[in-house]
Amino acid sequence: MVRQRHPPATDNPPWADNALKEAPKRSIINPDDPCFAAPKSMLAAIRTYCETHGQPVPETPAQTCRCIFDSLALRYKTICSWLQEFAPFRIDTLHIIGGGCVNEVLDQLTADALGIRVLAGPQEATALGNIMLQAKANGEVKDRWEMRKVIANSIELKEYNPNK
Repeated sequence: MVRQRHPPATDNPPWADNALKEAPKRSIINPDDPCFAAPKSMLAAIRTYCETHGQPVPETPAQTCRCIFDSLALRYKTICSWLQEFAPFRIDTLHIIGGGCVNEVLDQLTADALGIRVLAGPQEATALGNIMLQAKANGEVKDRWEMRKVIANSIELKEYNPNK
């Protein structure tokens, strides 16, 4: 099995970086609200949500991105605090996988919101899991612990620490 390390992609588009120049927490949405499940227009859904909840409506792409990033980071914080109530240990790291792991702005805002370390990657976690299951079926790895070790040796995680 090839064990080549691939760093995560980190090229943020300009509008994502411009989001950091906008006022933080100006508009906050609940990303889990049903209105965001499958809207015809996500921008319209965000505008309507903000209007309905008496918040400033994002007017520029950067404001919209800041709204989304802040809202996702705060949602991570809420969910982590719920999990912490049940965990018999202190949660000190959040792993972000999938598409969100390649957005440096979101990952840093999440670390800042939670006040803990964020590890970003792998981007293609589902595909890696499927590959590992095939490797197990072919006898190339014996169990999930070996699968995790192969994955850990094959990808590079990016670490974000909270800005204090």
